[in-house]
Amino acid sequence: MSNDIQNITRASLGKTEAKFLSQIGAKRFFTIEETRKILGHKKGDPASQFLERLKRKGWILRIKRGLYVTVPLSAGEETNPQVHEFHVAMHLVSPAAIAYWTALNHHGMTEQLPRTVFIATNHLVRHPPKEVIWFSYRIVSLRPQRFFGIVQDWIDEGPFNITGKEKTIIDGLDLPEYVGGVGEIAKARCTSWKQLNKKKLFQYAVRMGSATLERVPPVGSTVASKGKHSRRWGLLVNVEEIE
Repeated sequence: MSNDIQNITRASLGKTEAKFLSQIGAKRFFTIEETRKILGHKKGDPASQFLERLKRKGWILRIKRGLYVTVPLSAGEETNPQVHEFHVAMHLVSPAAIAYWTALNHHGMTEQLPRTVFIATNHLVRHPPKEVIWFSYRIVSLRPQRFFGIVQDWIDEGPFNITGKEKTIIDGLDLPEYVGGVGEIAKARCTSWKQLNKKKLFQYAVRMGSATLERVPPVGSTVASKGKHSRRWGLLVNVEEIE
């Protein structure tokens, strides 16, 4: 996405505009419905034009249709909302959880930093946003029964949902193309093995019900064929302490 939105000199506010932004306060994300309520407008009134004017002046940014984020005074002359990409992700689809390669990195299970923020949800998203502000996103639609293992975490004093370590590993084995490949998820599994809840890992693998999990390459290697077969995991194991 073009970076020209970061270099717009903000115009002065009118009385109504200043009052509106003060009422939004620290909320940061807000909807057009909330705008109508604050302004006393009804549906069909010029709330959208009002917000478009604030956007042109550099005081708010549009996240998606009907959803906006304020640009704080601390941003100076740069139209930068100063919000974390994970918090934006929570507003792009509901329910939402940071997942796959992004979750792998957040949990410290890979040193690779993906350029795209991966989001998992439990329903089909027909027109998923790909770029919002200057963040890139990839929404992965899962069947409802596969959307589990979600935990809440905090960053920049705000909460967000993310797949737990065990679910992140299982998701990566199921769809390795979303974690940088089988080699990356195998390495992550090995380096984080002592931190993982083995019982939960096994339960999640069974709960996923994916034939893919039964066909993954040997744990710890993408090509090795030596090791012993684990009936419990349905894998050819070439690392220690798997049982």
